[in-house]
Amino acid sequence: MAYNVLKGMVEGSVDQHGDQEIGGVKVFKNTVSASVFWDTDAQSPCATMKDVAITTINGGTKNAIITFEEDGIARTHHNLTYKDNVLSAHNIEATTFAGSGERLHSLPTDKFNGEIDATYLNYSHGLQNVRGALQVNTTDCIKVSEEGIGLKLDTESGLWIRAGKLAIDITKSEPINTRGQNLSDDDLLVVSDISSNATNSTTLRNLYDGYLSLKVPHAAGSKGCVQIKGAKEFESSPKFSYDLTDDTLKVEGKIKGKVVQANKKLVCQGAVYHNITKTSDSVYQVMDSDYTILCDSSQNKITVQLPAPCNSEGRIVVIKKANSDRYKLNSNTVEICCEESKIDLNDSVVLKSNYSTRTLQSDGETWYVINKIG
Repeated sequence: MAYNVLKGMVEGSVDQHGDQEIGGVKVFKNTVSASVFWDTDAQSPCATMKDVAITTINGGTKNAIITFEEDGIARTHHNLTYKDNVLSAHNIEATTFAGSGERLHSLPTDKFNGEIDATYLNYSHGLQNVRGALQVNTTDCIKVSEEGIGLKLDTESGLWIRAGKLAIDITKSEPINTRGQNLSDDDLLVVSDISSNATNSTTLRNLYDGYLSLKVPHAAGSKGCVQIKGAKEFESSPKFSYDLTDDTLKVEGKIKGKVVQANKKLVCQGAVYHNITKTSDSVYQVMDSDYTILCDSSQNKITVQLPAPCNSEGRIVVIKKANSDRYKLNSNTVEICCEESKIDLNDSVVLKSNYSTRTLQSDGETWYVINKIG
């Protein structure tokens, strides 16, 4: 651009053909027009309004990116800025994004179209990249199929899947004695510890020593002592034992019971004691506990009624006529009878002489006199 070097009010006009220099500050109060304005620094003509693409910029957001609208008008947006190599925008849409994407975060994976190469994924333990596909890194007991991830269970492991959960089924395990072996002290059992809410193990030896041995009553006394149930533990007595060498039950005391049965023989190495009953009643019913009955008939006749023979098979009863009056030589009689049967084909047996005795035994059908005195 050419300037007049003259100072002050310039009189006349600018030479349209010669070169002129204009120094200082010049104020043009009217429009300056020219066919061409020349940029001496660029050594090219200056651009004019018709050559400028943007004539107006709306908005004043700092670091905002300018977008063209229409007819030379552009605009800045407060939510689209660029500063310190960072482009900020609420939404970005593009056909292709290139680059590492290492600073991208909070990406919703359900919005991706297509598959993502596993090479570009950050994954933790248990996963692996197989030719760009992310797969589970399986171990000996893990399997992967089209149905999903599962467990490889041995048919005789004692484990199975029930209702989607791993469970124990001992019926599916191999019996311990299948190969000729059996339980040993060091074999292990699984224990669910309620106090610690944990699953632990224990040996069979510890199970017995630390639990079963404390719960089960132990034998009391010396070898061969017969065990008797006590309040909490077993009890025993040295006077009640069983000798395995000669199959002998030893009792140093009394044996009390309604029936004592010896299948072959009964040996008594000592005194034998039988019940003895005295009566002076006119009618006496023989009791289950009776063996010897002394009938004192000095004052009246006595009738002794034997029990039914069908309930007394093998039983022996001894009946003796006694006399408490020593001065009365011949006292009243004692009659023995049975309502259900005869006695030796007789309806009754009568004892007349003092101190006479009859020993009777039943065969289950009738009564017989097996011994007679007087």
